[in-house]
Amino acid sequence: MIPQNNSDKRLKTKHILLPIILGLLGVGCLFWKDFSNISTSTIEFTWNAILFIVLAYLAIIIRDLSGMIRLYMLTDKQLKIPALFRIRMLYEFTSAITPSAAGGSTLEILFIHKEGLPVSKSTAITIVELFLDEAFFVLIFPLLIIFIPINELFAINGTFNVAFWTFFLVAYAIKVIWVFILFWSIFINPQFITKLISLVFSLKFLKKWRFRATKTAVEIKTCSKEMRHKSFRFWLLASSSSFILWSARFIVVNLLIMAFNPVTKHLLIYGRQVITMVVMLIAPTPGGSGFIEILFNDYLGEFITPGLTVILIGLIWRIFTYYQYMAIGVILLPNWLRKKKSK
Repeated sequence: MIPQNNSDKRLKTKHILLPIILGLLGVGCLFWKDFSNISTSTIEFTWNAILFIVLAYLAIIIRDLSGMIRLYMLTDKQLKIPALFRIRMLYEFTSAITPSAAGGSTLEILFIHKEGLPVSKSTAITIVELFLDEAFFVLIFPLLIIFIPINELFAINGTFNVAFWTFFLVAYAIKVIWVFILFWSIFINPQFITKLISLVFSLKFLKKWRFRATKTAVEIKTCSKEMRHKSFRFWLLASSSSFILWSARFIVVNLLIMAFNPVTKHLLIYGRQVITMVVMLIAPTPGGSGFIEILFNDYLGEFITPGLTVILIGLIWRIFTYYQYMAIGVILLPNWLRKKKSK
């Protein structure tokens, strides 16, 4: 007689509620530690400020909807809205708790697969999303320097910073190389990535990573089979969704600054956020926490009224883009794991 699977019996309601409560307590402790010493006595929340804060949160909603629409297109409309929402929220949650260089892409393959798609298709979708995201940054930078002088784009505390400019160029070059490899492998020659990885990881000091690298090459080849014959309309919609997704994310900061200090240099603020995200490629902390606040404060501080920087960037912005996803994640993840019978 085949033994019954008792996983559902073991995972009772109390077992789901416990990690949720512990998770929320953890998020609350982090939040309190970061912001318990903030004084809001100097902040005047006018109706204008409230309006722009609401608009900033609407931009967050637009960003998430754009991500869901892009995923809907890439899955050939196979997933329903609840599944798209779960994948999107779990992706943001894992991005919040992992270093920026890692992000949530690796686990997104699992999330998509567990919502009913084959592993091969899940892998292809995740790789294409990665390609579209990276391509956005590679293509947007040349457009920015057409309209914004470099000495303004890379000014920290009002002065052009050569070290920061050099640091950015290194991170940008890595993105350019990676986008080229993905583009060539997906659309032109899928065998290219296999040969390249075999050559690079044949070096003695890289051999211990050869298996993982080869696995990545196979995944990219699978992605090529899935995606290279899609129509122009398909790629136009997917690319547009990516542009809206990232632009909505950046516009959040523009709107929050407008809530407390009317400014006119919105393109410069937008451009500096693009630069910040490229530099975050090497941020070692989960969600870029700590690293991005320091850079944000010095890099965008000139647009914010003195005394408001901490409350603006450290509180409202982090709640919208970081803490809310951590809270949603710790609520959503345990029940999702139970339903999907994942280990």
